[in-house]
Formats: sequence, structure tokens, C-alpha cells
Amino acid sequence: GTRHHHHHHHHHSVNWDLLRLRLENHCPTIKASISTLSSMNLAAQDDPGGGSSPGFPSSRSPSSRGLGDPSSAGVIEPKPGTLYILTVEVEDRVGLLHDVTQELWACELTVHRAHISTSPADLAVDMFYITDERNELPNEQRVAEISANVRAVLRGKRRSMDASAAALGNVQISPAPHFVSKTRGGNRLLDHSGTALEKVETASAAHYSEATVTVDNLMSKAHTVFQMRTRDRKGLLYDVLRASKDLKVHISYAKVEMRDKGQCELDLFVARCTNINEQRYLCARYKENIERPVSVQIKPSGVDEITTELRVIAPLDIAGFTRPRVLLDVTEALRQLKVMVFKADIVTSDAVGGGGAEEYMFPGMGGATRQEVHRFLLTDEHGQPIASVKDRKLICNRVLGVLLQ
Repeated sequence: GTRHHHHHHHHHSVNWDLLRLRLENHCPTIKASISTLSSMNLAAQDDPGGGSSPGFPSSRSPSSRGLGDPSSAGVIEPKPGTLYILTVEVEDRVGLLHDVTQELWACELTVHRAHISTSPADLAVDMFYITDERNELPNEQRVAEISANVRAVLRGKRRSMDASAAALGNVQISPAPHFVSKTRGGNRLLDHSGTALEKVETASAAHYSEATVTVDNLMSKAHTVFQMRTRDRKGLLYDVLRASKDLKVHISYAKVEMRDKGQCELDLFVARCTNINEQRYLCARYKENIERPVSVQIKPSGVDEITTELRVIAPLDIAGFTRPRVLLDVTEALRQLKVMVFKADIVTSDAVGGGGAEEYMFPGMGGATRQEVHRFLLTDEHGQPIASVKDRKLICNRVLGVLLQ
């Protein structure tokens, strides 16, 4: 089960443990990466120390040792949050990126950024910027375990280990140079001048579900209650809490109930609020954050383009945390449709208002200015761009469908 963090929260803070449990019930594979919700420190990491550190003595697990244990003094403790670069080189195939991403989740690694590229010889070179949730890297056993697991995925269904396939499944883990940060907007892999896409096609509105948000000041003497009702989906609680954090709403407690037909009812008991304008504002903001938590856009291919660009945009919360599972869900949708990823990257950008960039700032962004943009250059199975409007629409809808399942 999860280890509950025993630092005492303020009475008005979000119950992260509850959220964590709820998320884990929804998606059992993610125990590890959820711990980033409340406990990840975002301080800039110092130099991660050369990769030569001896790691832990193999006889004991790192968790079994108390902090005050003097015998641990000689051991070089890996620093929590140290960034590593995991590089995978392998023959490209449909679903590869998704399988590797899924495996990294299973290995309890958090992916902060990814650079995906494909060479002309159909060799995929995927670089993942990761931190180890178990905090065991660069210990050799841990490196070996991760490499073995990722290699197994690379081999995929082909049990016939012909030499060439085996040689290509190359996995390496090395400490990131200290100037690499977890979210660096600077190095653009896909070189596009403006942030706004000239013309974009988006997922059909039908995929976003309606939400009603109302205010009740009678139910509780001490609190104002915001009542929200919408279709239950992945990330719903996350979106409500992220919005609350951004709006600086202090939640005393929350009640979540499932209703019939897949509807979910959320009651947030918050600090008393009697100002009508403030109530209206909060209702509107909650509504848009629940209804449109992410934006999926695809660019019609130009005549000379060799790939089709897909973008998935999600706001960062006020502390700079990113939406969980985006890479996992997007690659799952693409795998289902047998779409190949030629190149991909994740960048953090400031949403800029004005001058045609509105496309890029989707409605739910309201006050939040920083967002994470996942960019994928896609081809079909045969390496061609996605030429038909119908297919592009299908991709958008499927991606959004999986994100908000």
C-alpha cells in the first residue's frame, strides 16, 4: 500500500493521501509517480554527482535504514530528485513509445521530458529525462533491473532473438548534466517559429462533458459548498483540486459520490464566501476546468510536409506540477490507431495572450499561464503523413477520449 506522509497538513489543505488513493484505484500502475503530487520537491537540483558512486551495499534495501543510523554514513546516498537520462535505441515499430513509457511507469520512474526521434534507417532513438521514485539510482542493481525490463519490452512479441534485433535493443542510463532542468522550455526539438498553430483541427466538442457547478450557503453553517456534477472520468478530482489550488480556494473537506449513468457529484466545503461576484467567478472557473482540462490539436499537413503534428496542451498547476499520465495516454491512443510517432517532445511554455495565439490558450487556461505542451510528429504505419481530415479527426478524438476516459 502507500506510505502515508506524516507531515502535518494545515487544516485547510487538500487531502493528498485521499487523492492518491483515489487515483491509484483508477489506475493501479501508477503508485509511484503519484507520490510526486505532494512530496516532490521542485528545488533546482545541484550537480547529480558523477555516475561512479558506489550506490547501496546490496545486502540492505535503502528503505530499511533509519535516517539516524550511523552505519549509513559511509554510503553515498543518491540524492532524491536527481535527474537521469535514459536512452533507448531500437528498431521502430507501432506502439513502441507507448510500451516503453508504460514500462518506465511500472519501474517507478517519473518521466519529466522526452525526446523521441527516428533515424532514416527506422531506428528509434528515445531519450527520457527521468527521476527515480525509489531513489535507488545509480545503484548497479537498479540500473540492471530497469535495463532488463525495458529490453524485454523492446524485444516485444518477437521471441526469435536474431542477433541484429538483440544488438539494437540498446538501453543506457546516465546522470543528466547539471544544467539540464526538469522543465526547460529552451531547446526546441521540433522547430516551429510561433507558438500558435496557424490552422488547427481539434477534437469534437462531444468528447468534452458538460458540468454543472452551483453554490450552496445553507447546507453548512461554517462553509460555502460548491456542488459539481459531471460525467466521472480519469483526472476529474485532479482537475478540481488543481483549479482550487490555482484559485487559492481553501478546501476544508470534500465529498465525492458516484451517481447513476456514470455521473459523479463532488461537494467542496470551502471557506465561507458570500460575495455573489466571487461565487459566480469561481463557478465559471471550476466549470471550464472540469469541462476542458486539456486541449488536443492537430495540424493539417502542408503539401511538402512529411509528418503531421499533434499537440496536447495541459496547464501546469500553480506549483509547476504537470498533469500525470499524459504521455502514457496519448501513446496508448496512437497505438490503438496504429499511428507511428516520428518525433516527439515535451516543452513548458508560457501561454501568451493576444495576436492570434488564442488557439494555443484553450478556455480552461483562464488565469494559469504556464502549460506543458506535448508535441508529436506523426505518420501512418507506412510512414506517410495523416492526409485525410477524417483520419486526423479520428486521432484527435481518440487521444482526447483516452485522456478523459
